Amino acid sequence: MNGSIKRIGFIYSLLLFLIPGLLFWLHLQWTVPFLANIWPLSSYATWLIVGTFFLFLPLFLLTLALMKMDGYTPDKKNILNRLRIKKMKSTDWAWTFGGLLVATLLAGGIAYFLTILPLGINISDLKDISPIETSSLIGMERFFLLLLPVFFFFNYVGEEILWRGYILPRHEVSLGSYAWLINGLLHMVFHLGFGITAMIVSIPIFLMTPFVVYKTKNTTNAIIIHAVFGTPMQIMVALGFIS
Repeated sequence: MNGSIKRIGFIYSLLLFLIPGLLFWLHLQWTVPFLANIWPLSSYATWLIVGTFFLFLPLFLLTLALMKMDGYTPDKKNILNRLRIKKMKSTDWAWTFGGLLVATLLAGGIAYFLTILPLGINISDLKDISPIETSSLIGMERFFLLLLPVFFFFNYVGEEILWRGYILPRHEVSLGSYAWLINGLLHMVFHLGFGITAMIVSIPIFLMTPFVVYKTKNTTNAIIIHAVFGTPMQIMVALGFIS
């Protein structure tokens, strides 16, 4: 038995972003620094464990639980159809990489103007986008490279099937053509712990991702966009190219 896509109220959808966002903030501000001080692992290696198993995996499981509450049977075909996870067509690729290009250019433009406008915002704050100290994996920590694929899966897939696969279709039922805009703004709530400067610079990607999915009705686009933005940075940090 399968349910139908239902309307979703603003308060309920806000809570679906806010509560995980508070958990995200708690892990960044307290869990990771605390654990990094009491065991022989760097903050980054600690984050790989905490982020994978205590943030992104729960988001993945939350999506499945919400679908079950809506009446969807835990069948692969039903799950993929409801979450709109589809094979990529040529038009999907065009939207995905076109969206990536536009979002990147806009983010770069915003970053540039922040450096020249008298707003009291220092673009150097971007290096402190997270309280987690970025450091390469050294010694025995290099075994955590094996965890990166798991981290990537639950980070990019775990987030996007919830935000864009489960919630965005319900926003579309409730909000129509404004669904992508509200979805993107609410997604920013999840990242409030990153600070105001990073949030401002990231507005294009926060809005472009749901816009592309809204146009294509394909959540796979969002997973790819998220992965393209996040994976190179994570790998460069892990291998020591960024510190």
